[in-house]
Amino acid sequence: MATLQTLRNKAGVLLAVVIGLSLLAFILGDFLNSGSGFLQRKSTEVAEINGKSIGYQDFQTKVETGIENYKQSSGVTNLDEQAYASIRNQVWASYMNEFVYSDEYNKLGVACSPEELFDMVYGKNIHPQIQQAQIFQNKQTGGFDRNLVMQFLKSLDKDPTGRQRTAWINYEGELQRDRVYTKYQTLISKGMYVTKKMIDAEVLESNRKFNLSFVPIRYATTADSLVKVTDADVQKYYNENKEKFKQEASRDLAYVVWDIVPSQEDKDEVAKWINEQKTEFERIENAPQYMAATAESKFNEVYLGEKEIPEIIRGWALVAEKGMVYGPYQEGETWKLARVTDIKELPDSVKANHILIRPVNNTDFDAAQKTADSIKGLIERGQDFTVLAAKYGTDGTKDMGGDVGWFTQEKMIPEFSKACFVANKGDLLTVKSTYGVHVVKIVEQSARSKKVQIAILDRTITASDKTYQNIYNIASKFAATYGNGTKFEEGITKENMNKRLATNLREADATISGLDNPRELIRWAFEAKKGALSDLKEYGPRFVLAKLTEIREKGTSPMDQVRTQIENSVRNEKKAELLIAQANKELQTSNSLEAIAPKFYSNVTSAANAYFTSFSITGMGMEPQVSAAMTTLPLNQVSKPIKGTNGIYLIQVTDIFEPAADADRKTSQERLAQSYTSRASYEVLAALEKNAKVIDRRNKFY
Repeated sequence: MATLQTLRNKAGVLLAVVIGLSLLAFILGDFLNSGSGFLQRKSTEVAEINGKSIGYQDFQTKVETGIENYKQSSGVTNLDEQAYASIRNQVWASYMNEFVYSDEYNKLGVACSPEELFDMVYGKNIHPQIQQAQIFQNKQTGGFDRNLVMQFLKSLDKDPTGRQRTAWINYEGELQRDRVYTKYQTLISKGMYVTKKMIDAEVLESNRKFNLSFVPIRYATTADSLVKVTDADVQKYYNENKEKFKQEASRDLAYVVWDIVPSQEDKDEVAKWINEQKTEFERIENAPQYMAATAESKFNEVYLGEKEIPEIIRGWALVAEKGMVYGPYQEGETWKLARVTDIKELPDSVKANHILIRPVNNTDFDAAQKTADSIKGLIERGQDFTVLAAKYGTDGTKDMGGDVGWFTQEKMIPEFSKACFVANKGDLLTVKSTYGVHVVKIVEQSARSKKVQIAILDRTITASDKTYQNIYNIASKFAATYGNGTKFEEGITKENMNKRLATNLREADATISGLDNPRELIRWAFEAKKGALSDLKEYGPRFVLAKLTEIREKGTSPMDQVRTQIENSVRNEKKAELLIAQANKELQTSNSLEAIAPKFYSNVTSAANAYFTSFSITGMGMEPQVSAAMTTLPLNQVSKPIKGTNGIYLIQVTDIFEPAADADRKTSQERLAQSYTSRASYEVLAALEKNAKVIDRRNKFY
């Protein structure tokens, strides 16, 4: 800057400006041309934590890894928006852990050793995430199976890309970080201590009861004309109370929707289709096969008892013969035909033991079958099932003699369930399933009763492509005709539309009532200008057109935005001053609530069993100033006017009930300790995050 000043003095303003512009162009050129330049980096920066930049690509790579881990552990392939959001939050937490919390952990020596990690994954203290992962759940027992963990870990070496192993290593890292976090939270919470004095105060405040008589003088029933609110009053209140008007960034939307609903033609078409299917559905021999090619739902092999059969067809199904068809009938928006495919006398539940033989590499089922047949032969020749289960079993039941316990048809995989329910008590059989070959012994069965297997041919009424296009055309015409902010309200009135409102939307919000996954609309609201109109978009089963009606930026609300609120507050302040002066004047001549109440067109009201810690007082509502005043007011003495939230009050304590000598101190101690523990879980981290200078831009990308 000194060089520029010298040039300015010697060569004049023009030369200084030229050199200044050249210098600026050089700096900007460096930023713009560099692949890692400032502007480019900022445009793709998801966050900045403690001065460390987190780029979108790095963040998204971790998200995708988290998605793959989630799919593997849960056994699902399609995730909903809530699951994606949860994974993104977990990735964010890992960054916060790395850049904010880790320094604190290191100072305190809090860590998770490799031995501890092994114990969490495969040892005696399995981490809850591992225990609950679907991939490690035994389908027969429904519980965690340690053998499945070992099988999974061995399979990592068979992935030639190495991606699975990398993902698992990252996952183990998250487990270690979670354990360190838990230790840190425990360390903080255990440092909290509830003293005897604190317990004494808690017992007194929670158990000391007061009966009151009071005169409420409400601001709302006091005429506004008795006080005057000036612009100067409003400005003064605003200047003195700016902390009250701190706000987060938010937006308001007004929007209209066009529901994508089936037309009468669509309804008639489905009704016609289901009627046309009836003759063929009655004629064909293989109903499940026909359903696979025609129906929306899959064939359910389970045999249903009286209570399990849907009520609408229960009476028919219990007396129908095999092959008979019922319908068409409608349930909600779905047309259905029901056909009895089989009738059997079956138990409601079965108790069984099994020995699971897993095929090598999940492919050699023939070898597994031979092993299972050999084991079955040994059992038939008198060898102990329990001993053989412990020796040859490959799932979590092997240490329990292969005991699967009691189960109903739907609790097990179809192949296993079907074999067990058709068999008889005492039968020994082998069953092939997707998990391998089972040697099964039927230990016990409940009483048999009539069960019906039913095939349901169905089709749901939905909007056809033609209907969809018609609704889109109507919505598009509205958007084109009233396609700017100034005409939007006019269009709503002329077209008799229902205007909907979404107010105080925060940048991180992901929901708007009545709209499916409206995240894109919310992001738009934080990028658009006030009065702008969105593009016509589809959110779930409706088209949406929205107008941005209000913008509130983070910081202090502009006075014009909160003027009405301030005027009400100032008006109530002035009413309080006026009413307190009038009440004090009345108290000079009378100390009776019954005498004073009529002066203010009020009544004497009673409230029983009020506590200092009560959320509200009967007949008064939430008035913390009164709750505090009653604890120090002498018995039967009329108080001075108490300025409250909704009015002023004159109170008189008529009874005080002290806590019993044997008051429950233990409950009070536990409540205080629980409060401290809860606070430790978020206040300490909130303090660390506040000092970390976190700039979070995730909402720009997700």
